[in-house]
Amino acid sequence: MGKEHRKRRQSRERSGDDGLGTRALRLQELIRQEVNLMFETEIRDRRLEDVSITFVELTPDGSCARLWFSAAGMDDKAEALTRATGFLRTRLAESLGLKRTPELRFRRDEATRTFDPAAAKSMEEF
Repeated sequence: MGKEHRKRRQSRERSGDDGLGTRALRLQELIRQEVNLMFETEIRDRRLEDVSITFVELTPDGSCARLWFSAAGMDDKAEALTRATGFLRTRLAESLGLKRTPELRFRRDEATRTFDPAAAKSMEEF
C-alpha cells in the first residue's frame, strides 16, 4: 500500500466519511424518491398504501440497498414489501437507467413509526 493511498484512507477514517461519494449519495436519494413515487402510482397492493421510504442506505459497491420505511400498524408490511421487491427493482432499473440495480432490503424505521391505537391496546393487555 503506497503512502498516498494510506494518507487518503486515514483522512477518510478521521473525517467520518463512509466511503460513499456524491454520486452514491445522489443515487440513494433518487432511489428513495422513485420507490415512493411507485408506491403512490403503480403499486396496487392495499397493504402498502400507507408505506413510505424514509431513508436509503447503499453499500459502497452499490450492490445492495437497505430501504428504511415507515407505516401505520404492525401488520404484514414487511412481507408485502418483500413480495414487491422484484417489481420495484425492475422499475428502478428502467427509470434510473442503472447498469446494476442494487438488491433491495427493507427495514422498518422505528424512529418514525406512527401511533397505532390497536397495537397500544394490545400492549396494555400484557
